[in-house]
Amino acid sequence: MMKHTRYILTTVGLVICLVFFPNCRGKIVTTEDELAEYGWTMYESKDYIEARSWFADGIKKDTSYYDNYNGMGWTMGHLRLADSSVYYFEKLLTIDTTFDEILDIYAGLSFAHNALGNNTEARTYSNIFFGKQNPILDPDWVFDHNSKINYLDVRLILAVSEFRLALFENCQESINKIYKDSGAATVVEVDYTTPAGRSKLATHLASLQKTLQNS
Repeated sequence: MMKHTRYILTTVGLVICLVFFPNCRGKIVTTEDELAEYGWTMYESKDYIEARSWFADGIKKDTSYYDNYNGMGWTMGHLRLADSSVYYFEKLLTIDTTFDEILDIYAGLSFAHNALGNNTEARTYSNIFFGKQNPILDPDWVFDHNSKINYLDVRLILAVSEFRLALFENCQESINKIYKDSGAATVVEVDYTTPAGRSKLATHLASLQKTLQNS
């Protein structure tokens, strides 16, 4: 009877300890990768304000962990803060470039610079993206946290940047690569030295943008 009573008192005491003094079991520490995981969960739910908070906490906890910078870059883009997006992506590149998701960064920088109207930078990072892409191991890059974003979108950014920079021959080549990779039979051959030819290139760019956005 006494043993049973002591067992009950011990159990009750443990419960009281856990309820009123949760540190009885030690402090629960959230790691930087867990913070990134929570941030991506919010990002995928389109709660970008909350995602930004989680990624920011992750960066404060560990200023060298890549995934929180990656998350911040993409989140800032969705919040229409393209300059901040560039900051976090480029900051990460000064810290680490050895992680598997490196294509995420170059794709994100392409989009962010495009949004800012930095056509030279957008073209540069798009070309770096395709230079880093492994045609055997990773020929068809898709963003892990939004499957609607893929390498065709990066190719479109490249084509748009080339058009804006008056690199019309390159632009036409990029447009044809998009059509080919998307399985379309369309082949663009225009006289891009004329206003009419350049207008046709612009029409193809607008059409491809609409198609990719709806795919």
